[in-house]
Amino acid sequence: MEEIRIGDFSRPLADRPVATQETAGPSPTQARLEQAEKRLGAQADEAEAKLGPQLSYEERLRDVGVSREEAAEIVDAVLLRGFHAEDIQLTPRLKLRLRTRQYRDTQRVQSYLEVARPVYETHYQEAVSRHALAASLERLGKDGFAFPGREATGEQIEAEFKTRLAFVDGLPEPTLRLLLHKLWKFDRKISVVLEEGAIENF
Repeated sequence: MEEIRIGDFSRPLADRPVATQETAGPSPTQARLEQAEKRLGAQADEAEAKLGPQLSYEERLRDVGVSREEAAEIVDAVLLRGFHAEDIQLTPRLKLRLRTRQYRDTQRVQSYLEVARPVYETHYQEAVSRHALAASLERLGKDGFAFPGREATGEQIEAEFKTRLAFVDGLPEPTLRLLLHKLWKFDRKISVVLEEGAIENF
């Protein structure tokens, strides 16, 4: 090994590596700038997320032919009265009146399916559709049906439902299919109006 003596400057000094951006790392200023950019990006994403659902909600309302004012009236009716009902023109001389259903109606059809246990999917859908129409049908032409109020007993509510279901089962096949189609459109509109977060949009 070659002897190295202190104070001996006869040999050239070894080159020192020059600090580069890679070896020195980012400067404090650059780090703060990157953090600020990330915060701004997060704020922009949050603002877009809040604005996006409101715009898309209005677009979905337009798709089902409902204005923002009409949607607000439907929401108020459901919250204050417990249901919304509206007339639907079938022909120039014939109107159909449908109303939104209650949780009781969902429980009823679930109980029916548990007992009936339909084997085929078509039978399953047929039962659900018949019960849904009977639970929503207020009027068809001159035939009107009663919907007991909240103070009514369970027996009274079920008796009126059975009356409506018997009427539905006695309809001609083409008429029943037409009413089910109108009910599907009605349910779709109500679903859009009352979708999650709708109340916050008013």
